[in-house]
Parts: sequence; structure tokens; C-alpha cells
Amino acid sequence: MPGYDVIVIGAGIVGTMIARELSKLKGRFALIEKEPFPCFGVSKAGLSQIHLPDFCPPGSLKGKLCADAPTRFKALSRELDVTYREVGELWLALEPGHRTNLEAARMRGESHGAKGFEMIGPERIRELEPHVTPKAVAALYAKGLAVVYVPEWGFALVENAIQNGVHVHLETHVQGIARTEGGTYRVSASNGVFETKYLINAAGLHADEIGRMAGDTDIRLELRKGTMVIFDKSVAHLAQNMIYGTFSETHSQDIAPTAHGNLILGVHYVKPKHKNDGKVSRESIHETVKLGQELIPALSEKDVITAFSGILQSNSRASDGDFFIGPSDRSPGVIHVLAGAPGLTAAPGIADLVIKTLSDLGWRTEEKKRFQKNRAGWLRFEPASLDEKQDLFLSDPRYGRIVCRCEQVTEAEILEAIRRGAHTMDSVKHLTRAGMGRCQGGFCGIRVLNHLAEQLKISPTQVTKKGRGSYHIAGFTKQQGDSGPISHGPENSH
Repeated sequence: MPGYDVIVIGAGIVGTMIARELSKLKGRFALIEKEPFPCFGVSKAGLSQIHLPDFCPPGSLKGKLCADAPTRFKALSRELDVTYREVGELWLALEPGHRTNLEAARMRGESHGAKGFEMIGPERIRELEPHVTPKAVAALYAKGLAVVYVPEWGFALVENAIQNGVHVHLETHVQGIARTEGGTYRVSASNGVFETKYLINAAGLHADEIGRMAGDTDIRLELRKGTMVIFDKSVAHLAQNMIYGTFSETHSQDIAPTAHGNLILGVHYVKPKHKNDGKVSRESIHETVKLGQELIPALSEKDVITAFSGILQSNSRASDGDFFIGPSDRSPGVIHVLAGAPGLTAAPGIADLVIKTLSDLGWRTEEKKRFQKNRAGWLRFEPASLDEKQDLFLSDPRYGRIVCRCEQVTEAEILEAIRRGAHTMDSVKHLTRAGMGRCQGGFCGIRVLNHLAEQLKISPTQVTKKGRGSYHIAGFTKQQGDSGPISHGPENSH
């Protein structure tokens, strides 16, 4: 039975950030996640924006934890070698009466120490964003924010944590938690039994279930499901900043660039049927696009390439949508991390607070002398210059074989992602962007599947979309055996 000082349950952006922070310290640590890849739950189903705390009520914990987040993420992006795209923020007043909303937002942000807010008028708005609605009479503007890509970050955080000794157990479903006579916790899971002195409940949508296993039966989560849409890169010029409009219980009016050059729009809210309700309706897509057209009239549904849903949560331990991060009332050594929006922005601050709470509970935190803070990514073909692309091809001819035409992803990148642990279609997609372009995998999907089957030495019928049970292929239409690659037509010259 593996014994640990601290186990973190949940490898979303918060759990992976905590694990990486723990890896700076001396001790035995583990990260347990039920999905086959980090950040495959709520974390990837969001807008992936690093905010200022102008969304957070004065005096709130989440506002405190979001302070200085862009600076923290920018520094981490250099250490982890991941995408970090700086953008500004424009919060629009669409009619004169909305100006008070902007003033209130500035006061909220400044109450948490944020600086650099600027009230601007229509002329300046049009200079920054020529395609914004002419109805905009004023805006609250701030520079130096960012957009990231969360699954890429989660993977990098986990790789760096592993570099520094953290044990990571993916596809491991926690089934029970029991306190031993010696005061430790025994975690029963689908892949074995683990023992630990301290337990961090960072299970996101399932934090209430983990809480109940640990003895805290009063944790309840309130859920809303939001629809977001992604636009083709051909309309990326329509917005250069994060642009906000109005907010309510039924919507968050938000359009922004993504880290990789698309536009993302959200959010139209409905009540989910259950925690795994990922269904996206045509009506929700239509309503979401309508919200976007109020900010940028030139947006069109014909330019939507995909849509997805994410679930936003609030918890019963904190009021006004705030976070609760603190020790269990009933189980010494258990820390509950109950976060909602903007959990991504707050993730570095949450990790700091968890480490402090562990220290307050009596765990001796001692820094390693040889912490490896840098993690190396891998070379990407699409953003490289022409000379750099030539050098890549000369160093490895597989960089000359384009697998995903839409996103210019090469065979070399696909194989490197698989070598480093991507073993499902979705994990390859989220690490390399193969399948995230206009055709959504229509052309490259079979080639990615064949690479997975060949590299993992499994039948194509055993390749999954996102882990256990989600097989891509049910069978063959022609009798050809069960182990060979699937034909995708004549090989194209690229």
C-alpha cells in the first residue's frame, strides 16, 4: 500500500497547480484523477481567461486569491514552456445607465489591489476594437491580462510535478475514504488502495462526493451549465481583447481571442440535468451567438466551428458565490478546496493557501534544494517562421508530414505527444490541436487514430476518444482483420 504525506484528489487546473506547488517541498505526494488526462473535466470546459478581480465582491476570498494573477501566470508560462497570450479587457456600457456597472467593477478590482483601470469613451473603444457595436457609450479598459489553453497547462504542471517526484495516478476513481486507528487516511480507488497523512479534496464537481466520503455531509454544490462556441480563425480579426457586456443568472456576455487564434464566445446558462450533462442544444448555440452579436454585430453562426458546455458551481460553505478553502470540520488533516469561477485565475493563489493551511495543521513544509522549476515543451510547426520550419524538417523529416491541415500539426508533434503520455484521441487533440480546426478532425482523425494504435501497439478498435468505453470504432465494414491500420484514401502530398 503506497504511503504518502499528502494526496491531492482531482487533476483539474487547481489540483495540478497544488501538486506542482507541493513538488517544491520535501515529502511524498500523489495526485489522483478519475479521467485519463489532466484538466479533462470542468477545467477544459471554460473560457480559459486570466481575469482581474473586478468580477469578485469586495472582501471575498476569491478576489484576494485572484490578485496579481496575470503576473503569476506569465512567470509560470516561461517555467513550463506553455502558451500565454497577453490581451486587454474591455467591459462595455451598452447604454448610459450601464456606466454605474463599470464604476462598480473598477471599485471591486481596486479593492483587491488591481491597478491600471481606465474609463474610455466611444472613440477610444473604436480605436481598440473597430468591430464593436456602435451602441457602446463607454468602457472600462485594462491591459496586461491573458488567455491560456487549460489542458496544455494541466499537462505541463503534471509533467513538472512528476519531474520533482510526485506520483500521478490517472484513470483512478476514488471509491471510499476511511480514517485508520493511526490517524492516517486510507483511500480506496479503482486502481488500488493509498494511505496518506493529509488529503486535499480538489475534486471540482465531485468535491461534495469526496467530502461525504471524508465525513463532511453538509457540502452541497449549486450548478449552472453554460454554452460556449468557437469561431473559425477567419473571423479572428473581429476581437483583439476580452470584451464583456452584461451579466445575469442566465448569461455572461463575453467574447475573446483564444490562446491559439480563434474567437470564443459565451455564456448562455441553463440548469444541468446532472453533473455529466454535456449536451449542447441548437437553441443554446443560437442564444449564445445572439449575445455575442450584441457586442460584435458581424458575428455569424455560419462561422461557428464547434460548441461545448461547461458547468459552473457554487458551494454551500461560502456565501455570494465565494470560494471555501479550509480544513474539514470532522476529519483532521482533510482540506476542502471548493472553488468556482474564476477558479483558473485563482489557481496559483489557491495552491499557496493550501500549502499554508497544511502548515497551519502541523505539517512541516521544507523546501527542496534541487527543485526543477523548468519543464521543456516541444517544437511546434504552425507558429514557426519559414526558416524555422525548414530547420525542423531537416532535423526530423516527420515535421514535413502534415497530419492536421487546418491547424498545421505534423506527424512529429503527434508522435511526441503520444510518447509523453497522450493515449486517447482527445488527449492528442488537446496537446497538439490536431482536430481542432474548421473540419474538426474530419480529415486528420483517422490518421491520428492509426498513429495511436501503432505507437500503443493496440488494435484500432481499442483506441478511445476519452478513455474507458469511448471507443471510436465499433467494427469493420470489410473483413480485414482486427489489427491493421485503417485506410484514409490515397496519401496526400503536403
